[in-house]
Amino acid sequence: MVVESILDPHKAEKKPWVVFFISIIFTILSIFVSHIIFPSQISILTIAFITILFTPFFNHLFNIEEKKEEEEAEGKIKEGIFQRHEQVIKIFSYFFFGIIVVMTFVFIFFPSFSQNLFSLQAQTLRQISGATGKITIPSDFFTIFFNNTKVMSLIFLTSVLFGAGAVFILAWNASVISVFVGMFIQTLAKSGIPLHAAYLFGLPLGLSRLVIHGVPEVLGYFLVGIAGGILSVAIAREKYNTPEFKQVIKDSLLFFISAECLILVGALLEVFV
Repeated sequence: MVVESILDPHKAEKKPWVVFFISIIFTILSIFVSHIIFPSQISILTIAFITILFTPFFNHLFNIEEKKEEEEAEGKIKEGIFQRHEQVIKIFSYFFFGIIVVMTFVFIFFPSFSQNLFSLQAQTLRQISGATGKITIPSDFFTIFFNNTKVMSLIFLTSVLFGAGAVFILAWNASVISVFVGMFIQTLAKSGIPLHAAYLFGLPLGLSRLVIHGVPEVLGYFLVGIAGGILSVAIAREKYNTPEFKQVIKDSLLFFISAECLILVGALLEVFV
């Protein structure tokens, strides 16, 4: 496949920043193809095409990560769990931010076109804002915590069932964040800042407004995506009573617990900071 030749998991682990540029290209391509085929459904279809393009890559990547689990169980390597999977976390990050860069650009510079592209995302953002617009402690904390835990669990489940199932949900969350950042940039532009300057400065500034609580949440999503992905590969290989499979279960559980702790921290920061 052409996509598989462009995105080589082995090369991506050595140069994870390349995924950022591939993510930009694939997101642009997904928007274009969705607009040509079903313009009225472009909002969700774009996310579907991004998922289709990246699924083979992430499935192969999880195969590599699962082999690292086997090597750890066999004593061939001696690395901590986070050190062992450090590169795939970086790859998820570059994939995520590549989508945000493109979708925020489209939101800002193609407002008439973006009405259809971001219709569902804007609706989701309004629901989130409406739910947390007036903070009440502790009710908002539990609402945010359980909602993010639900998303985290869904990412884990889809990753176990479909391997790279987390790609769809992560791409969707990236598109919702793009609308949030885009609205922030529009506010800067209305204050008199030229639109291109507002985009260049507003993109990092808008993302920084989400850093305090957003980083723990998104990192938690990455971790359960990895946990579900390597567990999916291990289950498919049907080596249930081996030390390798036990190592995968152990690391998947550790990633899941770590992710839940990050979700908890993110909810606390969002409400109390």
